[in-house]
Amino acid sequence: MITLEQVKQHLNIPSSYTGDDTLLGSERDAAEAYAVTFLELEDDDGIAAEMLAKPQIQQAVLMLIATLYNSRESEVYSGTQETKAFERLLYQYKPWGV
Repeated sequence: MITLEQVKQHLNIPSSYTGDDTLLGSERDAAEAYAVTFLELEDDDGIAAEMLAKPQIQQAVLMLIATLYNSRESEVYSGTQETKAFERLLYQYKPWGV
């Protein structure tokens, strides 16, 4: 699991600022859950936690958190690059043909 400190560092938020900690924690949980769903992982056998520890997947999750944090509206017109990068980082772990 990505720590709140890692999220803040990725977003260039000072660790001393705690005003958005609840929001950032929720966005982290949502991004990690999305990655698990995208990769079609079973969460009950420990594989999801193992996969979430991989650097490429952590980077994708951090990018998704940044998108969620910076684009809090329901419609985003310039978010295509984040989505493509997110998917490119995760595709290598997607179970094709399973």
